[in-house]
Amino acid sequence: MQQNCKRYALVTGGSSGMGLEYVKMLAERGYNVIIVALFQHETDEVAARMAELWPDLDFLSVGMDLSSADAPRRVFETIARERPEAEIEVLINNAGMLHAMHFRNMAPEKISSIIMVHNHATAMLCRYFMPSMLERGKGYIMNISSLAAWFPFPFLTTYASTKSFVRIFTRALRTECRRTGVKVSSIYFGAVDTPLVGLSPRLSRIARGLGVMITPQAAARRALRMMFHGRSGRIPGLVNKVAWLAAPLIRPWIIGPLDHAVTKKFNLK
Repeated sequence: MQQNCKRYALVTGGSSGMGLEYVKMLAERGYNVIIVALFQHETDEVAARMAELWPDLDFLSVGMDLSSADAPRRVFETIARERPEAEIEVLINNAGMLHAMHFRNMAPEKISSIIMVHNHATAMLCRYFMPSMLERGKGYIMNISSLAAWFPFPFLTTYASTKSFVRIFTRALRTECRRTGVKVSSIYFGAVDTPLVGLSPRLSRIARGLGVMITPQAAARRALRMMFHGRSGRIPGLVNKVAWLAAPLIRPWIIGPLDHAVTKKFNLK
């Protein structure tokens, strides 16, 4: 393997769904890629497949449970040990999870894990990798939020609230990094057709046809285009934009019946 440059991108949740698309598209742009995901055998498999497609690039596989408090530090130390010359130019905090159930019935460990992955890992990975970007005067950070960050969905309580943290955290960090050469972005997708959502093929086709869901390929392409142009705060899709405009009008007396209907239809707990 010939390593043509020190430029690396780090993608969390990079073994499947939208994260895998980021890995591919960043490789197409000439980046060596560090693939972080929960299971080592999955990141190993993705790294091997990518190396076949781009033999002149380097793909480092890091299996890591980001719900662990020391996981961001261990990711940082692993990269420093395995690729000491790597310059992390792109950081994409994409790893995520979704538990569709009422908070009162959610296991404590699930509550902890989603907060740690969405909030703790995102903030700490920024803290570990941003200083070197600032020192070089160039870098890109993208934190994946969600349209849910504006909606108090009762059966997505932890998901919506943790994505709201990502939204505010990224906006503040973006302000801190103005005129430094480091571009900090966040994007607010509605539904993306990934295993995280878990719809049947039929429902996925209907949702995509109605414009309320997009493919992971389209989502990743839009997000990267936005990030590399230094933009932030995009909400892809007309339906999603309309929903965002309506979000401030939503009150508990509207959400309550919706909660009951959805809980009954999808047998949510």
